[in-house]
Amino acid sequence: MPEMAVSMLGAATQLLAIALLGLSLLNPPGRASSLDDIRRLENLINASGSETVVSAQCPPEHAGYYENDGKGIDRLVICRRNVDLGDLEAVWEVMAHEATHIMQSCTGTSAIADELMPRTYRELQTLAPHYAKLLGTRYRSADQRLEAEAFWMELQTPELVLALFRKNCARFLERNGHSR
Repeated sequence: MPEMAVSMLGAATQLLAIALLGLSLLNPPGRASSLDDIRRLENLINASGSETVVSAQCPPEHAGYYENDGKGIDRLVICRRNVDLGDLEAVWEVMAHEATHIMQSCTGTSAIADELMPRTYRELQTLAPHYAKLLGTRYRSADQRLEAEAFWMELQTPELVLALFRKNCARFLERNGHSR
């Protein structure tokens, strides 16, 4: 593909992300509306090469975590004793949060473009001030951006989370035979 086409494609995906971000601002914070939303995200996670696991063997106070050791362990874990699996919103929040860390792994960096981070931080301060406070008190400065992206993703609609996952993990989805 010629360089100009590649750069236009990159610009188009950035515009899509910005448009989706704008749409999310018109609606209140999103939640999984159904078990189908959770299954769609799980299917994308699995199609990217990551495994989804529900476990009783979790650190205290962890709702979930993403683990990738580069040697074969690549999984999103939901902690059964800390998350009510019957509460779709709670399960969605954990999956959206941890799926963001998979997106970050897919890109090798962040899941949200640098120019969108000021808005991301503002939205966290407005919609979830407890998350904004946690960033400064519980996370090392090196991890604050990554966690801010993950906390922000919890507040988004399923459509936006799925679209960003597809965008950020496209090469892994394609490699594993999962087309858009």
